[in-house]
Amino acid sequence: MAGETESRDRQAQDRVREVNRRFLNPAAMRLAGRRGVPYGIVRHVGRRSGRRYDTPVLVGTHGDRFVVPLPYGTDADWYRNVRAADECVVVYGGRAYRAESPRLVTPAAASGAFPAWQRRLIEGAGADRYLRMDRAEELPAEYRDATEEHPTGPALAGLAGAALAAWALWRAARRMD
Repeated sequence: MAGETESRDRQAQDRVREVNRRFLNPAAMRLAGRRGVPYGIVRHVGRRSGRRYDTPVLVGTHGDRFVVPLPYGTDADWYRNVRAADECVVVYGGRAYRAESPRLVTPAAASGAFPAWQRRLIEGAGADRYLRMDRAEELPAEYRDATEEHPTGPALAGLAGAALAAWALWRAARRMD
């Protein structure tokens, strides 16, 4: 019975991941990385393809480290690419930085990176691990490139936030069953 529940949870998670990939991520990319937006862009290189990819993620900071929740766990390709390369570029808050030494950490180690309201949503979405990376030098050319490649469109930031909130509510409802 537990295996059936895990399988259903995995299937639902895969469906949410696909909706995010096809619809929400392109919308989030239009605002991610800009000043005043909690979403950033992780620019990473494919482990096998060698291609550069941009992935919108929720980003927090703690000191001179970036912290990214992993609501889909460590199976996400962007996470595996960053770990394999041991670095990436994080576009966040109107700037771009090289990020290095990515490490998987617990919520306790990510404490202080997000305000309380975001922590509740992150926990509700099932993120029990985070990726923590050291912030290195600023890369102004990467910021210009990212914002030109993903120009601001209609105000869709709320759409990405609504998706995270919906996921958190779904997870909370599943726990009550």
